[in-house]
Amino acid sequence: MPQIFGVIKEITLFGFVIRAFIVGGIVFLVGRYIPKRTINQLTAYDFVLAWILGALTVAPLLDGEISFTYIIVPLLTLFLWHSIFNYISLKNRKIASLFNGKPIIMVDNGKIIRKNMKKHFINIDLLLSELRIKNIFDISEVKYAILEPNGHFSIIKKESHRPVTPVDVNLFAKPSDLPLVIINDGKLFEENLVKSGVDRTWLMNNLAMYNIDDIKNIYLCTIDSFKKIYVAKKY
Repeated sequence: MPQIFGVIKEITLFGFVIRAFIVGGIVFLVGRYIPKRTINQLTAYDFVLAWILGALTVAPLLDGEISFTYIIVPLLTLFLWHSIFNYISLKNRKIASLFNGKPIIMVDNGKIIRKNMKKHFINIDLLLSELRIKNIFDISEVKYAILEPNGHFSIIKKESHRPVTPVDVNLFAKPSDLPLVIINDGKLFEENLVKSGVDRTWLMNNLAMYNIDDIKNIYLCTIDSFKKIYVAKKY
């Protein structure tokens, strides 16, 4: 089908639709198999790579004279290079630091490191904004503010300003697990009832306290390890 895959002067509507489906498939595969580190910890290198991959993928849609052959080769090459780079980074910290960068200290024991701020184009307003996101409004409370390679800030408070934890006062904290979803959009998950150690009768008795007598009227219901339920009704 040269009108779809080859180099053509004028692409037909049908050819354009088929190309759009193919591009969608390529985008899915790239997004599915690209390492999760790229998504969760986007470094400058990862950002540039993702931008290039996106530009290459949509090229056949923007210009009919661009064949899919022209994009598959560079896509596979870049994808392979990124996979090799990730593997080498796991084995060699120096190479990882070369490509990913190193954490940079912006605040050291309450003192702003102006040299590092200037080097990485971080002004005082941005720094204060990042501190406010962490519920810190006084720089003197900060022991370290670190700019991570992915652009995020890690903030460590001074010991005197950290919140007290059960370990600090020798208290035992009860373990807690993630709540289980037992009803989602009116559908009951029997297996999660069994996991939580309750049955349908127990559930209906507790739902009665919310004036609910039909599971289909519930948008979401969860139960935690203490058998406490959360209920959101449909409106």
